[in-house]
Amino acid sequence: MGPATGLWRLHGDPALRIPPAHAWQPFKQGPHSALFRLDAAQPILAKLAYPRSQPRDSLRKYVNAQARREYLSAHRLQAAGLTTPSVHGWGVSLSPFAAYECVLFMAEVPDYHSSLVFIRESDDDTARRRLLDRLASDMARLHGHGLIHKDGHFDNIGWIGQQSLVWIDNDIRCAQRPAALRAGFCHMQRMLRRTARDAIHSSEWHYFNDCLRRELARWPKARILIDEV
Repeated sequence: MGPATGLWRLHGDPALRIPPAHAWQPFKQGPHSALFRLDAAQPILAKLAYPRSQPRDSLRKYVNAQARREYLSAHRLQAAGLTTPSVHGWGVSLSPFAAYECVLFMAEVPDYHSSLVFIRESDDDTARRRLLDRLASDMARLHGHGLIHKDGHFDNIGWIGQQSLVWIDNDIRCAQRPAALRAGFCHMQRMLRRTARDAIHSSEWHYFNDCLRRELARWPKARILIDEV
């Protein structure tokens, strides 16, 4: 299967056509994964995750693979009304010493721009506030549906055309108790501040917090979080 050789167990859309290895095109390399475009005819990316341990443990191999978590998380976010790349399937390598642990097949997002890059480079105050306003709305919606994001930070949130957000690299869990929802919400706030560093000014954080409190009030399940802002 493309650059990922060996035996794989695949799940997902039976209509997904996986071309031979020579058609896969390197797209982006990251510290924990590599992205390939399947071919020029279909805008589908294969996200191959590197193993976190050698040999791989059975839990990550069969039950809790990163690609499976991202696949399920995308559907949870879409059901809650948030935008993510469309996902078409996932798979795990059956080899304990595979070069890649798992694969996620997802749609390519045209003109994708990281919101982290945007806040570091843009001096357009109106566009910056628009981003913070959209983020507050999405963050309230997320927690209003009783969901928490284990990896929700600016570099995992795309800013498309300076108008809309798209969520990537998602690891979404359902909060079973109000305490878990509160803990997940506070964790995401810390991750946003940690990734933004000094790229967001104090006045902008005040604006974002005002927007976030207003948006949280719209969701009955999320109102317990207002005092955490």
